[in-house]
Amino acid sequence: MLHSKGIKRTFKHNLFLAIFFAFTAGTVNIYGFVNLGVFTTNITGHVGEFALSFELSRWLAVQKITFWLLAFGLGSFSSALFIGLFKKKHPRLSYALPILTEIILLTWCFLIHNQSGVHSKQILILLYAMGIQNGIVSVVSGKVVRTTHLTGMITDIGIGMGKFLLRQGNKIYVLRSLLLNLSVVFSFIIGGVLSTFLTMEYNEKVLLLPIGLLISALIFDFNRITKTMNKMLRFRDRLPLLK
Repeated sequence: MLHSKGIKRTFKHNLFLAIFFAFTAGTVNIYGFVNLGVFTTNITGHVGEFALSFELSRWLAVQKITFWLLAFGLGSFSSALFIGLFKKKHPRLSYALPILTEIILLTWCFLIHNQSGVHSKQILILLYAMGIQNGIVSVVSGKVVRTTHLTGMITDIGIGMGKFLLRQGNKIYVLRSLLLNLSVVFSFIIGGVLSTFLTMEYNEKVLLLPIGLLISALIFDFNRITKTMNKMLRFRDRLPLLK
């Protein structure tokens, strides 16, 4: 799901990636809104808030939202940095480090919830974590999948349906694009609906769900990589016998 990049990636890889991380994003987004009063998986609305606050000279709000935008952008930058530094010599780390960082950030947000005056800090942590997730998913999928906001996905669904009805473009490509985008939207919604019930019942403990899912993703991919390497080693060891 994560370790295959470029031409090695298949539609199935991107589909699993979309479903998994969109669900995670939906979960975190609703937690942020219910407990912190802020959507933490996208910044479109925050840009509008920034413009309005700037026009009304609400400088404290302008400063606050500026930090929100920077946190999300810094998260995506961190993903690109990790991948750029390690993709050649240590390809496992190129995807593992961003996901590990996201796990640490969500865990940190969970652990500090009882401390006083951490509301603003939690928002920044979650925005940074979602920026990291959006960055890693976008890079790994070749910019095919984005899972933390739905504006582009809804637009692509509308375009895809229009192409399908008019029979324009490659039919298989259009159908796969529709399925991928619909998967992101529905997974995000399902994650959000589930998070609504869990957040109202368990508050910050809902963060244990995305943390557990991300840990599971790393373990799953690590096992896949290990099995593939073992098969390659066994094949190499048999080569002398074929001579």
